[in-house]
Amino acid sequence: MIVTIDGPAGSGKSTVARAIAAREGLTYLDTGAMYRANAWACLDRGIAPDDEAGAASVAEACTIEFVPEGESQRVIFDGVDVTEAIRTPEVEAVVSVNSAIPAVRDAMGKRQKAIAAGTDIVCEGRDMGTVVFPDAEVKVFLTASPEARARRRAVQRAGGDTAKDATATADESSVQEILESIKKRDEYDSSRETAPLKPADDAVMIDSSDLSLDEVCDKISALIAKAREASERKHEQGDAVPLAEAAVESDGAEGDKPAKADVVAKADKPAKKDKVLEPMKIVGNSYEDYYAHPMADYPLHAKATLGLLVGLVGGLSKLFFPWRLEGADELAEATRDRGAVIVMNHTSMLDPVLPVVSLYMRGCHVRPIYKSEFDKIWILKWAFARIGAIPIKRGSADMKAMRWATAALKAGESILIYPEGTRVKDDSESEIHGGFALIAQRADAPVVPIAIVGARDITPRGKHIPRPGRVFARIGEALHLSDIEGSRKERVAKLEKLVMERVFQIRDALRREHPGKM
Repeated sequence: MIVTIDGPAGSGKSTVARAIAAREGLTYLDTGAMYRANAWACLDRGIAPDDEAGAASVAEACTIEFVPEGESQRVIFDGVDVTEAIRTPEVEAVVSVNSAIPAVRDAMGKRQKAIAAGTDIVCEGRDMGTVVFPDAEVKVFLTASPEARARRRAVQRAGGDTAKDATATADESSVQEILESIKKRDEYDSSRETAPLKPADDAVMIDSSDLSLDEVCDKISALIAKAREASERKHEQGDAVPLAEAAVESDGAEGDKPAKADVVAKADKPAKKDKVLEPMKIVGNSYEDYYAHPMADYPLHAKATLGLLVGLVGGLSKLFFPWRLEGADELAEATRDRGAVIVMNHTSMLDPVLPVVSLYMRGCHVRPIYKSEFDKIWILKWAFARIGAIPIKRGSADMKAMRWATAALKAGESILIYPEGTRVKDDSESEIHGGFALIAQRADAPVVPIAIVGARDITPRGKHIPRPGRVFARIGEALHLSDIEGSRKERVAKLEKLVMERVFQIRDALRREHPGKM
């Protein structure tokens, strides 16, 4: 889901967007900080803010990172922390001119779309709902009187926070100075040719002049809830339910007339369609073609390679490490038309062989998620692509990997994830890397725990030569996000914790049944 919050300077977009992100379990994207950072860089490098070529070169070549810090974020531009620097009056005075340059907006818009791809996100800015994300499920245009916005900005510069203290005040001369600046910026932003400040046709208008932060967030949360319900009805019935109707239902739920500020325009746009992939070629496909396409689309030679690898690796592993995966028949039947997120403990390189081979022999595909460091070895990268494996960059929000995994699940393929991230050779508590519940939520897929024992004994700590031995694995009962209570963010966290608990419970049960197996 994409939620956009647009509006003029000082309307409270950033504060509201952060609060909504925390409340609804969404990622927060401060697009205004991106434009501010570019304007700051131009000033810092002696480039005139309205120098189109210079400003565009900075925007196209820069790196921008958002580093979480408590309830806020640090903004890192080309390795420099500019969090405070981009909020100065000097930057405020030039950011509108700099951000109005078409090439700058194009460069930043591409970054914003890349960040939002494959995730649930709330984006705030000035053209999120009109230009960058015209198909967003929820669009809000947040405004306030110039006087209210000037007071908020003055309090902010003085180190206060009107969201936490509605009675906070600032020096009146400072308020008047900022008021004049805001009026000029409003006029410029609204009249510029490139991405002028205006609400999207299907945006919900909210005037925050006399509303508390919680009151604004309540209105937006109601819109999000209605949009989710509309999405579920569309999924079940195959019919589109316009967001505008959902918004009207939300405001009129108690029989009250919508407030004057909450004007809703009907949306006539067709529902957003999934991106259509180009058919794979007989030869000459890129690695990303393999990651993005369902395995049924793979060319014949790739399918033959998969069959050969499954037969070879499966046969040899069965010979040297006789293994058994309990529940494979039931899992294959349950996932024949609907993929599942398979979560497993990780002790050796043998671990993925069991589910991949077992389900392949039963007519189902399992696509392992592996750390992208393996791609440095070209033969592994080549082979992994042809068995449907998907690389992920550890320690980052890899939106591409999430998008590929989600698409695979929707195509009826299962994905295999190791939340421990690396092979664990003892029973010490390991770091669990989350994210698998979000993928399951996006694809409306069940999560299936699997545990394995005996595989660690193949190459014990300090040993490098494999030793033959029996290996046992068991598939647990599937879990679904809809079975968990709480907010979306709470349910995701609870599901990931519960699934890992189930994995270790199954592991411990197998150890009791097969003494000595680790």
